[in-house]
Amino acid sequence: GGFEVVTAANPSPYTLAGTNTYLIGRSGETVVIDPGPEDPSHVARVLDRSGASGRRVALILVSHGHSDHLGAADRLARETGAPVRRWGAGANPLRDEELLPTDDGGVRVLYTPGHAQDHAVFYWIGPAVLFSGDLLLGTGTVQVTPPGGSMRHYLRSLERVAALPLTLIAPGHGPVIRNPRMRIAEYLAHRRDRERQVLEALAAGPRSVEDLADAIYAGLDPRLRGAAEGTVLAHLEKLVAEGRVRRVGGNFAPA
Repeated sequence: GGFEVVTAANPSPYTLAGTNTYLIGRSGETVVIDPGPEDPSHVARVLDRSGASGRRVALILVSHGHSDHLGAADRLARETGAPVRRWGAGANPLRDEELLPTDDGGVRVLYTPGHAQDHAVFYWIGPAVLFSGDLLLGTGTVQVTPPGGSMRHYLRSLERVAALPLTLIAPGHGPVIRNPRMRIAEYLAHRRDRERQVLEALAAGPRSVEDLADAIYAGLDPRLRGAAEGTVLAHLEKLVAEGRVRRVGGNFAPA
């Protein structure tokens, strides 16, 4: 149940240390999960790592279509001849619950929209490892911002993976998560807290997204301000869909 990780040189407040590209075995071949950003030196490192064990890359899996995960897919496919598979795109899109043959029992595809509409995770059955893409990160929380992101779908996706037997989560960014059950519970609790903060702030009267972001994310790194406003909007859209909040012009108020 061993996997290897090659971290791309694309650090940022959003990508943490960089995108994690994972390599697992399939009868003497390599399956690559999340090829990473369009960076020839990263692709070369992935090929070196695979080649060092005498394995050719036979399949490329992508968790979602954001460029820090998908960018290298075409180049890696050209250099290896391996097919690229992802949700909702390409010649052979991934299917929910599909079992992909690999060593140690295969990898199950689970559709987990929320961070992105085309997001899937890969559950390695034998070792009970979840390759989580951007559903969960090694540190901090995930960006869920409309229009591509949906808080309602995101929470449902977290609940879906919470039901899996897990030993480890291998995230799209950041270190491996060794307490998966606790971490998923923390993620769910964090979103419930944010939702409560939004509702409490609205109790005082109609508020704009900007007002709410000021109230909830005081003292935030300005580089993350866009994400903060997007996250507030994602919570509001969920609450509107549930009939708990209504739009009043450009503002939001309790329903």
